[in-house]
Amino acid sequence: MRIRKIIALGAAALLALGVMSGCTTKDGDDGTTGGDGTKYTIGMANLYLGGPYFVGMRKAVVENGTALGWDVQVSDAGGDADKLLADVENFIAKGVDAIVISGAWLNDFPAALDAAEEAGIPVVLVDRLCSSENFTAWIGPDNEEIGKNDGQFIVEQLPNGGVAVIIKGGPADNTIGIARTKGVTDALKAAGNFTIEEATEFGDWSSDGGKSVMENMLAKLPKIDVVFCENDSMCLGAQSAVADAGRSDEMFFAGVDGQNEAIQEILKGTNYLVTGYNDSIVIGGIAIDTLQLIFANKAYEKLNVVDSPMITIDNAEEFKNAGIFD
Repeated sequence: MRIRKIIALGAAALLALGVMSGCTTKDGDDGTTGGDGTKYTIGMANLYLGGPYFVGMRKAVVENGTALGWDVQVSDAGGDADKLLADVENFIAKGVDAIVISGAWLNDFPAALDAAEEAGIPVVLVDRLCSSENFTAWIGPDNEEIGKNDGQFIVEQLPNGGVAVIIKGGPADNTIGIARTKGVTDALKAAGNFTIEEATEFGDWSSDGGKSVMENMLAKLPKIDVVFCENDSMCLGAQSAVADAGRSDEMFFAGVDGQNEAIQEILKGTNYLVTGYNDSIVIGGIAIDTLQLIFANKAYEKLNVVDSPMITIDNAEEFKNAGIFD
């Protein structure tokens, strides 16, 4: 199966190409429909809309689809897998033309995919690539590569090694988080001079959760050199906890997602030094572009890996308007 690699060009270039706006025109398109004069109805089923990243995904799909004259309907399962299935079945019963699924931490949702396939409704997955293959297309990042890049950056900053704290989002079987942490820890273990301290509690992908976990790690560890979090929201909370404890000069932070608040911290020259670019606004826009191809019966790739470059002080200015999720 071919995998299409989508290069992240930076916010300005993506806007110029229409990827972020979802208004890329295909041959014969008039810019208001899917290209054949039809007003399509899209159902977007979200497992979880409790964090900025997934709110941004919803925003991108809704705004880009609406700009094409489509009717985009959204559901939120609140983290309940059974509710996600019910939401998909509800969209099928409504007779939508396509379904976008943002599965957050679910590794698989075969019943939902089977139901859509039986109904002949195309399904585009965003962010989460599940283990079932009966979906139409997927757009998302290489999470292990993002973690690896962060890990290599950490090694470069700390050539003599040190104590690295890892804050995970959870739950334990969340393959997105597992891949990101594997990428980081593999790089640190290869260096051979790092002590890796994985927090036993989960930060629940939120700023408050990251702050709470970091407070416990600060009480446990007298010395910390770097903190890696599986997303920026948790890292921003952890950064706040470290500031409250008066230990900001002791360590730096490495996150994932390219959340704008993290990018601004990098630009300000704080102890937030790196994040892996994984903009849900871009992914959501590409999902709509892919649906345009599907509706027009044009060629598309089933698997689309969005490139996720590191954002550091060296290139943060290029991304200063990226990652605005809400």
